[in-house]
Amino acid sequence: MTTASDFFQVSCPNDHLVRVPAGLAGEELVCPQCSGRFIANAADSVEAGEERLERAARQWLWVAVAAAALLVTAGFGAFLAGMLS
Repeated sequence: MTTASDFFQVSCPNDHLVRVPAGLAGEELVCPQCSGRFIANAADSVEAGEERLERAARQWLWVAVAAAALLVTAGFGAFLAGMLS
């Protein structure tokens, strides 16, 4: 039985989406739609792009949380400074 991880999807030079068996990663393939030749790089796959996008989103989430915490801390510090003077 094959699973989703046994395949990855890449675009041919003419932007046709081609489903590639994982065992053919790095091989030169021919697009079944346009006969364009290309190298099937797993790093250029749709799945790898989605993973990079998710990783970037998580990084920005951490930046936003840290910025919010800094602003709350600064606001609370300013409030306390105002109360003490």
